Amino acid sequence: MANGESIASTVGAVLFDLDGVLVDSYQVWFHLMNATAKDLGYPSISKDRFHEAWGQGVEADRERFYPGHTVEELSAHYDAHFGDHLEHLTVASGVGDVFAALVERGLASAVITNTPNPLARDVVARAGATPDLVVGGTDVPEAKPAPDMVHHACEKLGFREAEAVVVGDSRFDRDAARAAGTAFVGLGIDGDFRIEALPELIPLLPARRSA
Repeated sequence: MANGESIASTVGAVLFDLDGVLVDSYQVWFHLMNATAKDLGYPSISKDRFHEAWGQGVEADRERFYPGHTVEELSAHYDAHFGDHLEHLTVASGVGDVFAALVERGLASAVITNTPNPLARDVVARAGATPDLVVGGTDVPEAKPAPDMVHHACEKLGFREAEAVVVGDSRFDRDAARAAGTAFVGLGIDGDFRIEALPELIPLLPARRSA
């Protein structure tokens, strides 16, 4: 289940990716981005092209699929139409239990996602997650795999990067964690620890942190 016994006791903050960790919004984004392409006059996006781009930020979406529009225009369109496709959203099992365990052990938490912040906050709420902070792709200069979100979350939560751990399911998350100097828990991928389902994170968490 993991490449070690437990996360270091010095860790005080857990930073979660959103898509693929707390929720599965893959199909939501596939339908949203194709609807965006149609609305804005671009070619449809094949399943293969979408899969190759999955997890990237809005700036990369613009460069790859919508070059005639700005990041701000795309973010606004996503915000306005994300809700049109929520029938495709599923929530990971155990989200509430994981965040309850964080509170019980006195650990801070954040969601760090390439999804624009307004959408991210909506999805986080729908997932039943209760992080102390949400950092979206539009909140920092560069989205993952750059380390900007990790640095920003650590600064806001009051922890050094070495006192945080990132939980993610993609190379974007792992690369961001590595660049920032945090430990990485891979959900379905290798890292300092590896889990196959979100509830497996709970026994890895350090004991209650002293005030």
